[in-house]
Amino acid sequence: MRPAGLPAAARLDYSRAIVHINEQRLEGIVRSIVKALLKQGFVHPKVTENDLVRRIQKIFVENLLQEQALEEEAEKMAARLGRQIGGMDQRKIILGIKQRIAKERGFSL
Repeated sequence: MRPAGLPAAARLDYSRAIVHINEQRLEGIVRSIVKALLKQGFVHPKVTENDLVRRIQKIFVENLLQEQALEEEAEKMAARLGRQIGGMDQRKIILGIKQRIAKERGFSL
């Protein structure tokens, strides 16, 4: 569910995210975080609470999509290496490649 007053075009695309979480669940998580931060006085936003929730949701989705792209790149590299390195656990190879790529790009997993 999108925050009230937002056009359908403002909806976020969750379809390619590596972690499959529905829009309502993500909004609930983000809204809980925002409410806690506001209640405790940790943030003093210049926008409405709904705008803040929407912006944070967007950041979460963008991060998940970036991680998905890293995962796909690591899988492709592992497939090429897999032919050369036999007998190793493919998931461990992918994870190692993904961590190396993330470190090189300054991406936090």
